[in-house]
Amino acid sequence: MILTYKHRFDDIKDMSIADGLKAVLIEYGLTSERLIRLSRSDLASILGIDEYVAKIIHEAAKEQLH
Repeated sequence: MILTYKHRFDDIKDMSIADGLKAVLIEYGLTSERLIRLSRSDLASILGIDEYVAKIIHEAAKEQLH
């Protein structure tokens, strides 16, 4: 699957998560910076995903910013 990104989402495309998750994050307009500000439970609620998956996304966002 090839995803196209706007410059604003370059941080998302470089995250070490599945392309499908990246597409969802971009669809919701989320960036790595915004992701680390959200709690894992809030992220899970916003995206309608399991908190374990939200934890994976949150950790990948933290790695991306450091």
